[in-house]
Amino acid sequence: MNAPAAGPVDVLPAIDSSHGFLIQQVFRPIGNEYRISVPAPGSTEEGEPLLYVKQKKMKIKEDIRFRLSLDDPAHLFMIKSKSVFEVRGRHEVLDADGHVIGLLEKDFAKSLVRSHWHVRDAAGTELFEAHEASWPIAIVRRVAGMFGEIASLLTFLPFNFVFVREGEPVGTYRRVMGKLRDRYVMELGPGLEGVDRRLVLAFAIGLDALQDR
Repeated sequence: MNAPAAGPVDVLPAIDSSHGFLIQQVFRPIGNEYRISVPAPGSTEEGEPLLYVKQKKMKIKEDIRFRLSLDDPAHLFMIKSKSVFEVRGRHEVLDADGHVIGLLEKDFAKSLVRSHWHVRDAAGTELFEAHEASWPIAIVRRVAGMFGEIASLLTFLPFNFVFVREGEPVGTYRRVMGKLRDRYVMELGPGLEGVDRRLVLAFAIGLDALQDR
């Protein structure tokens, strides 16, 4: 059983004041689990987990909750699809009381070449966008996706993203290579100050969970 993290009073300020996070994925038979921690500066090793996330497979509507422990019935915030079998790539981020704090939206047109997302606030204003960092790798991944067996052989390719705000790079999300389990480091620049960290963390999990990787 996972040891519980600190309470919301401790965790939310820790999230708001952090500029780097590590997301560790744990594969389970009926869904994926993730642990979110703040690593030491310059490290790609897990710190003390702050949040736990569980995604159940085969749900007709995504419901991904961020908890202080996997067994905690309460949650601090969550990702929820706008509609059943969401086909427009729009997913709301809700706080613990069910109020919308933002929206994650996949840009399907741009994603034909490389994955592209928009992160918006509750009013629909874009806070930042994100796209795969490498054009060549994105294209290779899509060509390989046409051939299932080949695609499975390319899981070693790094799945890295760049965050952009008003035309300027403001953050990165990159896979840590050489690890048995998927591990991602997210680094946020000063251009993302003032952006709700819950939205940023929801997006980081969404890059994996919502793209069915």
